[in-house]
Amino acid sequence: MIYIAVSGIPRGHQSPRPDGNWLTEMQRQRILSISPKIELLELPEQVVHGLKWVDDVEIALAEGGNYTHYAGELDREDYEKFFTPSLRWVQLCSTGFSDNVTPEILDGRITLTNSPGIHTIPIAESVMAAVLEHAKRFGQRRVDQRERRWRQLMCEDLEGQTILLVGLGNLGKRVARLSKAFDMRVIGTKKTVEPVPNVDKVFPSSELVDHILEADYVVELAPLTSETEGLIGETAFAAMKRSCYFINVGRGRVADEEAMTKALREHRIAGAYLDCFGVEPLPQDSPLWGMDNVFLISHDSHSSPKIGERLVSQFCENLHRYVAGEPLLNVCDPRRGY
Repeated sequence: MIYIAVSGIPRGHQSPRPDGNWLTEMQRQRILSISPKIELLELPEQVVHGLKWVDDVEIALAEGGNYTHYAGELDREDYEKFFTPSLRWVQLCSTGFSDNVTPEILDGRITLTNSPGIHTIPIAESVMAAVLEHAKRFGQRRVDQRERRWRQLMCEDLEGQTILLVGLGNLGKRVARLSKAFDMRVIGTKKTVEPVPNVDKVFPSSELVDHILEADYVVELAPLTSETEGLIGETAFAAMKRSCYFINVGRGRVADEEAMTKALREHRIAGAYLDCFGVEPLPQDSPLWGMDNVFLISHDSHSSPKIGERLVSQFCENLHRYVAGEPLLNVCDPRRGY
């Protein structure tokens, strides 16, 4: 038998069941139909929390294991309870995996796969919403409505403006495509410099500061690795023009939060849409909470009613491969960070 455990509610999932699980009956049947040898175990995080180990599981479809714990997800200690001698493969419900690596994954005893693309559409749409909110001053219009104030505002067009994408993976490519629908100029960083659809100029991250002055919008989309941590630092923020708007939907620590906060406080950049932070939840004493030029999001720009279906589709494709003895897709390289 192949025992598969499903545990932790995928981040961004909007309709978990009352028992703390999230698979629909149709999704359960899709998984079970792949092989008659499959036994499916649904273990909500509160059940795992009461166990010493989760034995006999060969495959874990898991959300959690991060050092920052969110409700419904496995905390780090509970995530590690699945790492028994029977475990062969962990399928994450997210793309980032910097917190999910264990010694068993590092030495190759257990394969770790992630779920690139399941959050691409909602996050890309959130980025464009942030761009439009800033350009069309929707926030100020809400204030004016609340105060019954009738006046005209000076707004910007997106046509011809430059958006710089830090990271041109699946998400970056989607944002580039949407940006082109507004006739924006798109530039961005990529480890391997090569043509990317809908991107006018591609350059390595080592040249970020050389190009950042061109940008009306800078969007952080890169994963957290040893190479990207602190990539957008004091020099980068100092090089941005005063009208530049910063958006971070990647990883908080890719941007130097202290340098960013100082630039925002001193109005050396126009503002920011921030979905992720170095420490989460964002501490109550963070000055970012009280800044009028900051739009704070509780790391959920990925929220979507379609998360579960996208995740199950990816998992089933890989499960077919696993049962057939074929190489898995989306295998994580813990040493490279992606």
